[in-house]
Amino acid sequence: MSKLQNRYCAICGTEFNPYMGNQIYCSKRCRDDAINAKIRAKRVITSPIGKPTACAVCGRQFIRSSPTHKYCSDKCKDIGFQSVRAEYMATKKPQNYDRDRWRKIRGSQEYTKECIVCGKTFKTWYPQKITCSDECKKVREKQYYVKYERLPLRAEKAHAKYIKHQYGSEEAHQEYLAELKKKKQEQMEQTRRKREVEKEARRKANLIFGECVVCGNAFKTYNRQQKTCSKECGKKLSYARKQSRIPKNQMIDKDITLEALYRRDSGVCYLCGKPCDWSDKEGVVVGANYPSIDHIVPVSRGGLHAWNNVRLAHFRCNVDKSDEIIPEAKKMIPKNAYEFKRDVKPRKKKTLQFTKNNQFLAEYESTAEAERQTGVKQHGIQNCARGEIRSYGGFIWRYA
Repeated sequence: MSKLQNRYCAICGTEFNPYMGNQIYCSKRCRDDAINAKIRAKRVITSPIGKPTACAVCGRQFIRSSPTHKYCSDKCKDIGFQSVRAEYMATKKPQNYDRDRWRKIRGSQEYTKECIVCGKTFKTWYPQKITCSDECKKVREKQYYVKYERLPLRAEKAHAKYIKHQYGSEEAHQEYLAELKKKKQEQMEQTRRKREVEKEARRKANLIFGECVVCGNAFKTYNRQQKTCSKECGKKLSYARKQSRIPKNQMIDKDITLEALYRRDSGVCYLCGKPCDWSDKEGVVVGANYPSIDHIVPVSRGGLHAWNNVRLAHFRCNVDKSDEIIPEAKKMIPKNAYEFKRDVKPRKKKTLQFTKNNQFLAEYESTAEAERQTGVKQHGIQNCARGEIRSYGGFIWRYA
């Protein structure tokens, strides 16, 4: 609470208790109102807006566009602002703070101390100051920071003093630490048991009964997406999914395995004639020389998963061959083999190109060939040929 007497605000007239000797406003809002009033009082309109007036710097006549417009150009405006600032700085009084008076009002105290470096007596307003000058302060810092070897010893003595005062002896302190550690371990064990109970309760709540899609046996599980009862059934389901690309109404040999095919073909690739290498594998990643099953007539072209249509091949050779039919390999297939019983319609369709006026331009073997020769996207050509859109790429496309 300030020791000054109450005053009345110069703007609103409210009585208030000032905290400074020159305070004449009760709040920041009243102070801002007073400043704005002084600014408005200094604005002098010498001529109406839109009429010619004389520039305050050069005296040239100009048309005023606002009440405070006093200069004819930016150059005169800068000169006028500089002159006004120079006049203000010349009349401004220096700020002299009467520190003794403020300390007396606020209740500050002056302390008389003795410097711990030189022993000289000095006066200060700061109760935490221990040196009389900057030179003594630097000496004190050097003494404190340079002799850092004594700090660990000083800390050990302070710690021993604290242990003796708090626990009586070091043995009692160690017993207290052991007991505290034991309590923490018991608390952690209780928390662990509580979490296990909650986890088991959640598992029991999520327990469901299912039926194996492979063998039909009932099983219990916590995974709602599980479809098999064991790993063996899971492997059978995975193998069935891999063979799903083979039509169900066609004949296949289910006893074909990579090991059996390796023994039948003596471990030799039928494409390049070099032996396959079982060791060319790191984890689940196989190399170029690892053995693989290749179909002479690809499944996508009518071939079946049969013994007389499969051959052993390197992994890299199998990838390079892709779904092509090699004439030399086709000669290895016996006559009247049942892998050719399935008829597959050709995937290529002849495509015709017309202008928007229905004038014929060209004929292509497939939509892919039309894309390569014209640069028009294949999916757009197909959509137009199916009748989904009228034209694409500036042309009309139709199937032959």
